[in-house]
Amino acid sequence: MPLQVIGAGLGRTGTQSLGVALELLGYRTHRMVNVLTDPTQDPGVWLRAKENPSTHKDEWESVYGNYDAAISWPTVTFYKELMDKYPDAKVILTLRDANEWFDLMLNTIFTQVNFQLPINSPHHLNHAVEMLKTVILDGQAPNPFDAEADRAKFIKMYNDHIEEVKKHVPAERMLIMNLNEGWDRLCTFLNKPVPDTPYPALNYADDFGTKFYSLLEQLNDNLKKLDQHP
Repeated sequence: MPLQVIGAGLGRTGTQSLGVALELLGYRTHRMVNVLTDPTQDPGVWLRAKENPSTHKDEWESVYGNYDAAISWPTVTFYKELMDKYPDAKVILTLRDANEWFDLMLNTIFTQVNFQLPINSPHHLNHAVEMLKTVILDGQAPNPFDAEADRAKFIKMYNDHIEEVKKHVPAERMLIMNLNEGWDRLCTFLNKPVPDTPYPALNYADDFGTKFYSLLEQLNDNLKKLDQHP
């Protein structure tokens, strides 16, 4: 199925809530968690696209073929190419205060990509994390203990990304969505009825250690299913 929605907002701009919202609207939505927990997702697809942007083989259907929406990393790094691949897809740019974004990145993504995986972690998880280190913020995600000194640098990267998206995406194809904006403009943009439920509000402060072991359990379960169905 072709992608109908492409997220151009960086992670930690409300993308987790948007992902749940899109699911409630009927979209099968690709997120970072899918790459981490689904052993049929080849992290090499994004690595090859990052390392050889103009010459890599078109492999997008192998990772997005079962989805009709894709948001956050690794997707956002390739939003331009995916727009060309899926010319009818609409683009959603999620925004939040730049300093709030940096603080959330410091406590989540920067920690995650620098997390020392257990030595017996599945190969797929190691490969996925290495890919994310490469594609998130052009491979510049810092060690969280040193990141505060570079706050201004990363806030500039955040603001530059927003301006780049605004310049690249035609206005009629894009929704710029602020954090906590709710259903109305999103549903109008996607031509969907407003659900009879509050717009999702996910907690970014979940303990990463707990979350990691939940992801690891999901991945191991999926690996077992693959072994049972060769």
